[in-house]
Amino acid sequence: MDERSYDLCTDRCEIWNPLSMTAVATRRVLIVHSESNVGDSFALLLAMRGFEAMQIGDAAGASRFIRTWRPQVLFVDTLIGDAHDHALARTLRAVLSAGRTEGEVELLIALAADAARDPRDTLHAAGYDGFCRTPCPVWWMFDVLKCFYAH
Repeated sequence: MDERSYDLCTDRCEIWNPLSMTAVATRRVLIVHSESNVGDSFALLLAMRGFEAMQIGDAAGASRFIRTWRPQVLFVDTLIGDAHDHALARTLRAVLSAGRTEGEVELLIALAADAARDPRDTLHAAGYDGFCRTPCPVWWMFDVLKCFYAH
């Protein structure tokens, strides 16, 4: 798993803002997922790889939680939210931007459905830094994190 490299542009996953962050004490990852058992599984598997990972299953809870916990990477299920307008992505980005310190960056990745429901251009316009089509393999998430948290 440590030797794997990933393509940043495929039909299943794409990162168009390949940000990176170095020299952080804790590597915080938030999974915002509509199915708590899936989100909890991702969080557990990432915790086993040394990340401080949490799962939240609702938009309001995620918005409140990130104000204090300040995750650097967020994987967000696009099925969360009342309307399918990606308001959650814009809200999360605004909350993170409001409390940002110098040198701090965040990576916001959509866990998106098929291309017809969540087109690439719509995800980009909503403020995501990339996407992974569901079901998203945990090794891909790990590769994204490995690149983001450069040593």
